[in-house]
Amino acid sequence: MAIGIPGVDEANFNNLFDGDEDLYKAVLTTFAENMPVSLAKLANPTKETLEDYRIRVHALKGACANICAEDLREKALYLEMKAKGGDLTGVQAGNGALIKEVEEMIEKVKAWLKSHQG
Repeated sequence: MAIGIPGVDEANFNNLFDGDEDLYKAVLTTFAENMPVSLAKLANPTKETLEDYRIRVHALKGACANICAEDLREKALYLEMKAKGGDLTGVQAGNGALIKEVEEMIEKVKAWLKSHQG
């Protein structure tokens, strides 16, 4: 089954959800509802908040994997590794772009959900 959400890996969707659109809708709904709050907590990482950031970006990585957004998952993994290594400069350099891309994915997900109501 084709999903048609830009940034969603169709093969992973079919492997994980076996074409079950209702289950996927539930996962997407959870993502769209909860991710804005999580993203707000990723803003402005500092040396003091780097470990908390690592934990939160790890959770983001899992959420992206759940919706089959592999490129976003890879970017979150990259920043997780930067945070784990204590590379605050690396985290700060990539964090804004990651947040923007996840916000864009949220909008794509909301639009897809709206077009697949019922």
